[in-house]
Amino acid sequence: MPSEMQQSPQRTAGNAGRRRKRRRRRGPAIRFRFGFLCFIWIAVVIGSFLYYMIVRNVDPDRDVFVTKKPKAESSVTTTAQTATGMTAASGSGQAQQTTRTTATGESSQVVVQAKINPVPEGQPKPASYLEECAFVGDMLIHRLGESGLLQKKNVYASEKLNLFNYKSEYILLQDGTTIRILSALSRAQCPIYLMFGTEDLAAGNRVDETTANFTALLNSVIAGAPSAPVYVLSIPPVTAAAEKLKKGAVRNSDIDLYNSNLLELANRANVYFIDTNTALKNSEGRLDPALAEQDGIHLNKEAGQKLLSYVLSHVPAA
Repeated sequence: MPSEMQQSPQRTAGNAGRRRKRRRRRGPAIRFRFGFLCFIWIAVVIGSFLYYMIVRNVDPDRDVFVTKKPKAESSVTTTAQTATGMTAASGSGQAQQTTRTTATGESSQVVVQAKINPVPEGQPKPASYLEECAFVGDMLIHRLGESGLLQKKNVYASEKLNLFNYKSEYILLQDGTTIRILSALSRAQCPIYLMFGTEDLAAGNRVDETTANFTALLNSVIAGAPSAPVYVLSIPPVTAAAEKLKKGAVRNSDIDLYNSNLLELANRANVYFIDTNTALKNSEGRLDPALAEQDGIHLNKEAGQKLLSYVLSHVPAA
């Protein structure tokens, strides 16, 4: 019997052929798997979403997707000065002191003239004055921008914005930026007009609760934009039919009480109060159906024009 070293040439060639076939079957050392790539992509998307949700819940005031401006958060004209310590004004035309702190840290006592409220009628301002102001509010202000009565660049409002969610709800600016109203108004110098409360009362919230929430908003606006003249607008009346709605009814008695609270608040904070409610009431103390949308709560374009005309004729003399 021949030894292994003496095997036939045919057998040796067969073994070599089988080894070559095995090498060909092995293929590349690393295979590209499309399914694995999809798994990585899905994991990244889920991870990013979870991070976003965690950040929004832990720090709801953080603007995750808003690019900050180099010198200020505000989308309105800004200033380096801040003021603190505004004292209450319970009367009209009385002088009072406040502490003003500059950007260099220097403090000084400044005499501030108490506001006369409600603001009396004066020489009407031209319509161009509205383009110098920021109008902030809920659905009523939002519709003034949608109807074209106000330029959208001057409107800081949305259909969903109210006194409960203004700290977390984003508004869409004309340039496509989404931002919260307190960030948008930070360090503003232009006149700021605030109108909130209709949506809150229509949602069934109590007058005292709505007043407390507006107080918190007003304090935040004053602290964030101390150099800006602030105007509190009374909310308009509703029609008789709106008081009888089965769902979302608003009583004019509640509106009157709320507006009375706003007047007292404006006096305490020494900001302006404009009684737009009275300007829109009919002889029965309600909103005329001819000035209302179908729900009897929101204003139509004619009523919006009447409201803004009243604003223009109630700007305090410089």
